[in-house]
Amino acid sequence: MGKHSERVIEPLVGVFDSHSHINAPEFDGDRDAVIERMRTSGMAGAVVVACDRPEAASMIELVERHRGFLAGAWALHPEYEDREEVTVDEIVAVCSHSAVCAVGETGLDYHWCKGDLSWQRARFERHIEAAQKLDKPLIIHARESESDALDILEKTDARRTGFVLHCFGGTPDDARRCVALGGHLSVTGVVTFKNADNLREIVREIPLEALMIETDCPYMAPVPMRGRRCEPSYVAAVAREIARVKGLTPEIVAQATTQNALRFFRLNAFSQH
Repeated sequence: MGKHSERVIEPLVGVFDSHSHINAPEFDGDRDAVIERMRTSGMAGAVVVACDRPEAASMIELVERHRGFLAGAWALHPEYEDREEVTVDEIVAVCSHSAVCAVGETGLDYHWCKGDLSWQRARFERHIEAAQKLDKPLIIHARESESDALDILEKTDARRTGFVLHCFGGTPDDARRCVALGGHLSVTGVVTFKNADNLREIVREIPLEALMIETDCPYMAPVPMRGRRCEPSYVAAVAREIARVKGLTPEIVAQATTQNALRFFRLNAFSQH
């Protein structure tokens, strides 16, 4: 066996993965085992995010089977230009389900999408309107578009429902503005990467009460699992790196970020270990 097969992430009791895609095809072969690893590692739970129409029903079925440990979120992802547009009523119909705790991920993507993106902004605003009708928080995807996304969130008064910039990769000014607008930042395993000094500086500056942690699995596995399929139990490595950067204990970071997430998603029924 090679050296890489021995890589492990030390569990951290009570962590919560605020953004996962364990409903994705990458987990079709061992989804139950992944969830069991989450439980045995002492996690408090996770949010499972579906990004297209066909994913909604299977996501809801999955989180219903694990109520009190998993909760769902749904939106039509901003990358999907070729899809039939969603209406506010359609978003409300899906996200009104009691197992769905948030609308998202929705927002803007300037990395994969180019040209006239008026359709993307209109889709984003429909999701915000739906979230406000439902009084459920928003999970925001803002890739190379943080400033414009924050403009829309400010214009539409999205702080009324609450919002989180997931997989945050913006500038320090974007981070400060997000917090000033009443939003949260969520940090992935990228914070453990060697080239992530800018993100670590932002984490150092931003108050702990404005932070959540996530894996965005199956993507962006943290060091020492980088390059492998990511899974929710790896969120412990994100918490430990935030603790190192902020000079706190991992246990304090785990407790604070979990409390932030449970409050934000209004998951009162979830137990904390």
